[in-house]
Amino acid sequence: MSLALHGQFLSIERELNQSHLERPDVVRSLLVALLARQHVILLGPPGTGKSRLVRDLCQRIVGRFFEWQLTRMSTPEEIFGPISLQGLQQDRYRRIATGKLPEAEIAYLDETFKASSAILNTLLAAMNERIFFNDGQAIPMPLEMLVGASNELPEDREELGALWDRFLIRHVVDYVKDPASFAALLQAPAHPAAQTTITLSDLKAAQQAVETVDVLGVLPLLGQLRTELAKLGVIASDRRWRQSVGIVQANAWMNGHTVADAGDVTILQHVLWDEPDQRLAVAKAVLTLISPFDQEAQDILDDAKDVYIKAVGAPPDAENDAHQYEAILQASQLLNTAGKRLGAIAKKAREAGKSTAQIRENMAQVQAWHHDIMVNHLGMKEEIEV
Repeated sequence: MSLALHGQFLSIERELNQSHLERPDVVRSLLVALLARQHVILLGPPGTGKSRLVRDLCQRIVGRFFEWQLTRMSTPEEIFGPISLQGLQQDRYRRIATGKLPEAEIAYLDETFKASSAILNTLLAAMNERIFFNDGQAIPMPLEMLVGASNELPEDREELGALWDRFLIRHVVDYVKDPASFAALLQAPAHPAAQTTITLSDLKAAQQAVETVDVLGVLPLLGQLRTELAKLGVIASDRRWRQSVGIVQANAWMNGHTVADAGDVTILQHVLWDEPDQRLAVAKAVLTLISPFDQEAQDILDDAKDVYIKAVGAPPDAENDAHQYEAILQASQLLNTAGKRLGAIAKKAREAGKSTAQIRENMAQVQAWHHDIMVNHLGMKEEIEV
């Protein structure tokens, strides 16, 4: 593994996480998809920063980027280029694709599921086979990754189901929830500091390195996961499972591994669901199978987050200061308990020979919430660790 090249990707990930708060899984997925030459769909309401994140990533790749917002009235000319008038005079139906999707290395289509039937079939071939039929000839496309965004799922699954299936990694993006993140959002600079960039040759080298990651040891886990998900009624296609191997390889490479381990498989929680209401069940099935300690720690973190947001997000109550103080004090105690529980889980994980990296991240987050409440809401002058 080229440490310098790996370091460049980690720098991009770190910079994106600094600029796009509460999006670590989405940022990682975009980089993994780029390394695996797969596609990502971002679902969520307007104003959640989907477009800004994709543009920010694309600015770091020295290549050709195509972006378009689809509407019901969008025509193939907008995406694939206008028909050549000179070609028509020669009885040829040829598009001039200069600056359009057929020439792009990375593409972003907002409101993806508003694609018309006239656009859909060409888009499917572009995403799956990386070819563009022009004047009867199959022209290879340099497309590395297409990112789609939508405020909603496709209404017509019969027509748009194939397009939905082409997006291997799927995320639901919501508004920032943590009050501290919201405060940071309001103060974020309009133009981030210097950015790490990579060339297309760098990307190709990284993709080649990803393909050498050994995944044989984790393939049995995928079989077990398939069985567990089937019990929940979640059925992924054979193609999706096959493509998942490349996602695991790319995630392992991002984690600095030349041999994939169970932790590298956790990214499949963003691959194997088909309906949004399946997300939590799939995530729990993946984490429980891969690392029951991580799943237990995640449950504690989720509960702690709810406690923290409820405590610090409540509006001031001047008429009942004592009651509000009591509620915040109780929240600090609950967070303190959560920290101790996470410490106990970390100890069990170590004794079982399992990684504690994720658990320690959860502990650090709970400690940060606890510190914020103690110092900024209860008036303590010294940090009290959980």
